[in-house]
Amino acid sequence: MVSVEFKSVEKAESFYHIYSKIIGFSVRKNQCRKNQAGIVTTRSWCCSNEGFRRKKYINNPNRVREPRSEIRIGCRAMFRVCYSKITKLWVVKEFRANHNHCMATDMQKHFLRSHRKISATELEQAKLLKKAGMKTSEIWNLFVHQNGGWDKVVCTKKDLYNSLALDIDPEFFYAYMVDEESRLTHLFWTDGASRFDYELFRDSLAFDSTYKTNRCQMPLVVLVGSNNHGMTCVFGFALIQNETAETYTWVLQKFLECMKDKLPEMILTDGCRSMNKAIEDLMPSVVHRTCSWHILNNAIKHVHEEGFVFRVYPFFNRYYSVDEFDLHWTKMLLDYNAENNEWAKALYSLRHQWADTHLRGSYFGGSTATNRCESMNAFLKRFLDEKLPLWRALQHCDQGLAALRYGELGKHAADKLSTPVLKRISMSEIEEQFASIYTRNMYLEVRNQITRSEKYNVVGTTS
Repeated sequence: MVSVEFKSVEKAESFYHIYSKIIGFSVRKNQCRKNQAGIVTTRSWCCSNEGFRRKKYINNPNRVREPRSEIRIGCRAMFRVCYSKITKLWVVKEFRANHNHCMATDMQKHFLRSHRKISATELEQAKLLKKAGMKTSEIWNLFVHQNGGWDKVVCTKKDLYNSLALDIDPEFFYAYMVDEESRLTHLFWTDGASRFDYELFRDSLAFDSTYKTNRCQMPLVVLVGSNNHGMTCVFGFALIQNETAETYTWVLQKFLECMKDKLPEMILTDGCRSMNKAIEDLMPSVVHRTCSWHILNNAIKHVHEEGFVFRVYPFFNRYYSVDEFDLHWTKMLLDYNAENNEWAKALYSLRHQWADTHLRGSYFGGSTATNRCESMNAFLKRFLDEKLPLWRALQHCDQGLAALRYGELGKHAADKLSTPVLKRISMSEIEEQFASIYTRNMYLEVRNQITRSEKYNVVGTTS
């Protein structure tokens, strides 16, 4: 065997691995020598039973677990090749074939460590099946059937578990709370993509809870925002036991913890008192808006006067000065005999959370209501069901999130691979600049605003 030549060090390594598998022993890399230029000139491999385990690992008095079985028993079998400058080939300089231990039988060879590596193809297949919701044990059973038996699979079941465990998002964050009986009460989680989205699009944050998403009847809280396409992006999820102020405080604390305590610029909720209390305690400086739809719905319930809701609606979108707002509000209450209505008084006291007069200049993702949350909840319920166990509900949330991000990816592709048709408005140079800078959806929104502005004429100015 000595003096045999190989074209590359990889060919030599492949040969020794095939040889060791036929004989029945495991291989590991041994010495590697380089020249002054840092180029490898000598490479050797040895039997996995070479050497001895250090005594400090065997005689550790603080050991909790039983030590692993000893495999290093001083076997001297090895294979060494050196690079020849003359022939430019790798030449075998040393080959020791004798071992001091028994060889593995054909039924045992698939347990040898150097011969049980999962292939790249099977690993990708396992990752896809895992994302589709299959358990690792179910994926293993599939591999067993595909290969014709347990002993035909190129890795062990533990190798598969370890390989899939490595495919974990390093930016994934989760937190949970349990009760006195160690039962889950609250769970919050978010992944690296959501955390990155929040870094870019934390101008506005909206969150709401939805029911009938899992067997345990735990409400699902979805924290969402608006991206540069005007589409919904998810910042995080939470499963909660109840909707108290303490619960929402915990959710927002964990949310801010994973987002490095960076506050959103604006926040939009449905006016839930528990949410409001949590926001006041943790985000007192953040502009808070109450959903206009919920307010109008409550107006119908609390003021039983026909047409009242239509008089309330303009206060959400029409800009009045503070004096004009008070004047129109007072006149409206008088017209509908609601000046002594307790709900109307409470609504007026919270006008800084819903009236355009007090919120002008604040960005809420192009929405005055929690319809973004409602549409997201409806979207997720395509993937969720009240009969799902919790672990399966979490997987289905991820599937829904993946589908949402796929739609966003399609928007990115459409914007990059095509150009918008310019309408040639009066400010054509500005239109061209907007078309080159903004995403397609944002460009159309800005163009529509410019088009609407053309309908106005300045007839005079006041000093």
